[in-house]
Amino acid sequence: MFAALAVSRWIEDRTGWSIRKFVRTARRYRTIEIQAGTHTITAADPPPDDIRDALNRIHHGPGAH
Repeated sequence: MFAALAVSRWIEDRTGWSIRKFVRTARRYRTIEIQAGTHTITAADPPPDDIRDALNRIHHGPGAH
């Protein structure tokens, strides 16, 4: 439980979003894996700008673009 709270706060600090907004926004983005014989194909739309920007801030820190 403590780890989840720590990660939530870290995401909020990095993105400037509430954890609720982050989860609701990220929930819209999905990928699909398709098995074609021995090959696995991943189908996904590029993430929307708001999600991509939030993920960049999480990965690279505040002020990242």
